[in-house]
Amino acid sequence: MVQSSQFENTAVRLVKNQTTQPVDLTATESFEAVSSRLPAILQTTLKITELIALFDDQSKKVLGHDSLHFTHAPSDTEIQLGIRPHHATHYRLEIDQLHLGDITLTRRERFPEAEIVLIEDLLCKLVYPLRNAIWFHQACQNALTDNLTGLYNRDAFDKSLKREIDLAERRESPLALVVLDIDHFKNINDTHGHSTGDYVLQQLADEIRETLRRSDICFRYGGEEFIVILSDTDLQAACFVAERLRQAVRMLQFESGQSTFGVTVSGGVSIYRRGDDIFSLFDRADHGLFEAKSAGRNQVKTY
Repeated sequence: MVQSSQFENTAVRLVKNQTTQPVDLTATESFEAVSSRLPAILQTTLKITELIALFDDQSKKVLGHDSLHFTHAPSDTEIQLGIRPHHATHYRLEIDQLHLGDITLTRRERFPEAEIVLIEDLLCKLVYPLRNAIWFHQACQNALTDNLTGLYNRDAFDKSLKREIDLAERRESPLALVVLDIDHFKNINDTHGHSTGDYVLQQLADEIRETLRRSDICFRYGGEEFIVILSDTDLQAACFVAERLRQAVRMLQFESGQSTFGVTVSGGVSIYRRGDDIFSLFDRADHGLFEAKSAGRNQVKTY
């Protein structure tokens, strides 16, 4: 049975489970030794996954837990270390109303009240390094994110495509690229205004996100141009995805004043060939886009 309660220490808030049955401690080191060196160890990294792994390694020397589970939805982080047995103690971590995530420790025996106090002390040493790691993660994400659409930006595309090409080469797996461009987008801005044009870009970005698989990565390359990286995807499947995106966009309707209008996109598709770099793979997809535009727009071409 889990009983939740609150523990507050200045601006730190932990929501925890309590157990009262005493058990033998499984510590391999003294709590004082681990507690004294933990802050310095946690300051050695700003990566969330590394930070949680360090905390797990050090706290396990005192608590002897079997697993640690950490989640932080805003950064899309979920970490599972070890195998989860029956008994668990759960904490929700916050500083000044900033949610830092949820952490659960589990093991085969119950956590007695004496160990709950130790856990809280160790978590108080974790929360500030964790806050800094989350802020660092958010700063990195913001630098790679398009402010208008929330999609990844061109810098992120260059880094991601190079990584995906390296993976495709090592695994000998297929890789595809889809380039999409809104047809006659200048006319939308000229006729309905730039704020409406921005809204169109935002809605199109949302439609792309909803249409793609979770493993696919979408970018706003610039202006009205979007790029999708499709890992483990051959040419036939990539063309199917591109056509599905084209059809989804064609169904969108927008209102401006008393008028309603729709938009279309043209697309180009390329497939990774051994020896490709980010430039050659993109250039072929871009050439396919050019052919789609030249052939009358609102269609997809491969190259």
